[in-house]
Amino acid sequence: SLHLAANDIATTGLSPQYGQFVLNLPSAVSNSDLEHYWSCMSEFAQEIGLHITGGHTGWDAANNTTIAGGGTLFSIGEKEKLLLSSQAQVNDVLLMTKSAGIISTSILAMSFPNYVERHLGLDVLNKLRENIWEISVLPESEIVRKINKESSQVHAMHDVTEGGVMGAIYEFATASDLGVKVFSEQIHVEQEIALTANLFDLDAREIIGAGCMLIACQADAKNEVINQLARSNIACTELGYFCAKNEGKTVMNSNKEIKNLQAPAQDPYWQEFTKCLQDGLS
Repeated sequence: SLHLAANDIATTGLSPQYGQFVLNLPSAVSNSDLEHYWSCMSEFAQEIGLHITGGHTGWDAANNTTIAGGGTLFSIGEKEKLLLSSQAQVNDVLLMTKSAGIISTSILAMSFPNYVERHLGLDVLNKLRENIWEISVLPESEIVRKINKESSQVHAMHDVTEGGVMGAIYEFATASDLGVKVFSEQIHVEQEIALTANLFDLDAREIIGAGCMLIACQADAKNEVINQLARSNIACTELGYFCAKNEGKTVMNSNKEIKNLQAPAQDPYWQEFTKCLQDGLS
């Protein structure tokens, strides 16, 4: 949860510096549970250099859910150096890091491990469990910050959340008031993620994808960005490019069929996850 909140700040090129948290706990959570929870929060906060400046903790007898609450992270930086998802430019190359569908397939596997292991095997299940630790995009942000220190070669970033890579591309282009040309076959999907998405009748490119960062950079800088990320063992793939708004938002497949990129109405992951719970999948 902490990394997911930090990802939003990472898109600016900054790291989160301060945080405040509110926990409204179900009565079943004991003091020792809370102590363990906060020790984990403290560990992750130290890992990303976050100072916790305040918050609130309480128990609510009417709360029968898992731990609920909210967190607010913030940072201070030079305004003119901040990157916003509205700052992509015409002819910028569109890049993505890591893989589509990282967090959604990881949660599906950990929520329904017997089903995944039965159909895909233990090795795939274990890899999906490991993937939960790949959801931070702060490493990408730090690399981009270093690249831009000399000159602003990366113009904008956008993290992938609900609606997956496809939805994030649509949001990115819309925020920048641009069109975009995407080559769908170039959207990278790790094998274990593709297998799991298919098992649950989902498209990995269209489901929650925290851990993947979209990057808009100058065409002559794309190789440097890709190579710098590779030096930190972060895969980076070229997906297409931004264009004038009147050229539209389009996706072309391997057969050169072109379709309009649509805003996602609802992330299909939620419906599938709920169905699996209702069916008693384990």
